[in-house]
Amino acid sequence: MSESPYSVDKLTFAIGYSIIFLFVLIAVIFPANFTAMMEVVQTFLLNNTGWLTVFLSVCIVVFTLCIIASPIGSIRIGGRHAKPDFSLWRWFAISLCAGIGIGILFWGIGEPIYHLMQPPTDNLGIAPGSHQAAVFAISQSIMHWSVAQYCLYSICGVTFAVMCFNNNRPLSIIDCFAVIVPSRYFELSRCVVHTICLFSLCFAVISSMGSLIMMVSSMLSHLTGLPRSFMMDTLICVAGTGLFVISAISGLRRGMSFLSQQTTRLFIFLMFFVFLVGPTSFILTMGTEVFGYTLSSFFHNSSLMSTKFMDNPWSNSWLVVYMAFFFGYAPPIGLFLARLGKGRTVRQFLLMNIFAPTIFVYFWINTFGSVAIYFQWNNVMDVWGFVQSHGLESTVVAVLQTFPLSGVLIFLFIICTMTSFATLADPMTTVLATLSTKGLSINEEAPRRLKAVWGITAGVMALLLISTTGLSGLRGMAVFSGLFMMFITAGICVCIVKIGMEILERRRLAQ
Repeated sequence: MSESPYSVDKLTFAIGYSIIFLFVLIAVIFPANFTAMMEVVQTFLLNNTGWLTVFLSVCIVVFTLCIIASPIGSIRIGGRHAKPDFSLWRWFAISLCAGIGIGILFWGIGEPIYHLMQPPTDNLGIAPGSHQAAVFAISQSIMHWSVAQYCLYSICGVTFAVMCFNNNRPLSIIDCFAVIVPSRYFELSRCVVHTICLFSLCFAVISSMGSLIMMVSSMLSHLTGLPRSFMMDTLICVAGTGLFVISAISGLRRGMSFLSQQTTRLFIFLMFFVFLVGPTSFILTMGTEVFGYTLSSFFHNSSLMSTKFMDNPWSNSWLVVYMAFFFGYAPPIGLFLARLGKGRTVRQFLLMNIFAPTIFVYFWINTFGSVAIYFQWNNVMDVWGFVQSHGLESTVVAVLQTFPLSGVLIFLFIICTMTSFATLADPMTTVLATLSTKGLSINEEAPRRLKAVWGITAGVMALLLISTTGLSGLRGMAVFSGLFMMFITAGICVCIVKIGMEILERRRLAQ
């Protein structure tokens, strides 16, 4: 029997797993101290590096658009005669679901209401609850969840795709840095970079799992009248973990492909149902205003900071935190998306992975956000008051209960929440296993046992942390880890230029 071309990277796995285990152990034993420490770390990073996070995210958006328009955009991933492995529909479904998780499900109604009632008055002079605040609220929510996020994921993904398919490098984050890191430092760099990525990514999955537990348990509690309990959280955690671990073990072409397509269909059904049964004319009118406002204010509102009023918490509560989270996800999600790129040009890859999800996010948030604002303005329901008294998680259910067939609608929404989370956790678990492996090619799946180990670990740790520290501790860790990944993402941008220029030079010489 021939030896496997890849093997477990024991050193990176051991160091990364040990650090993560130590952090969780400290959090569980000293929850109050750990939460306080993470809040201090988060506040310090947001106040002192938030400007860099936002500035760099805007720069990467501009950089990505330049790559699309440049000669590098014409490079075909896998070579001139490479054929795509996935249809446009499957590619879109996987790309959409791999980056969404439960984000727009959780915030699709809640974030526009927050911005409507608590807009950044110091920055823009918008009156809370006004028409101007409503347009800003939906536009800003869409911007938070669309272009910048997908530019970060896509520029990483296309770099890894070109590196693996065109330069025949193994599938790993450090391998794209081979073009700029001296060979004598390569193995050390592998260990350091991949350990940081394991830490960052594992806590990103844990944070998402914590949000899932809180959201679903709150919805079930509101529906059934049963108090939220550790047993309810445990059952949700077991169901969610089991779903994404089975999907990850099944592989990209089976588990993730099937789950993402069904989840996308559920997304579309829920959105069109709410659009058709809800205030359709209001949604269309608001969407038209939001579209124009977003185009005219995109770069200004993408860098909306509180320079004059440094103690204004708006930017640190929203824009900076989002960008820190997205940087934390960027290289790992890019590593996963790279596998979908074969047979497409760099330009096609970037356009699909940026603008197709962005268009969907625009329609989703405009639909659900407009419904929430319509209810608030027309006294159908005091959505803002409900958020204040019952929490954001229960508000989603309360809004959906006003629609016909509300029981079926809420049931489908809960199912969609579970499957959508799984379609984010599946690729993250796959990447955790990939980073723990040496010599894995882009056409190979990471070892199943490593996927199971990382998936179960993330589920157990999320349950422990949500039961002891709540989401505040998880949020601090995500911001902390996102800072490291921000610098890695910036380095990846340098690599795509260097790799792309080398490929273009080889193509020129071959002609």
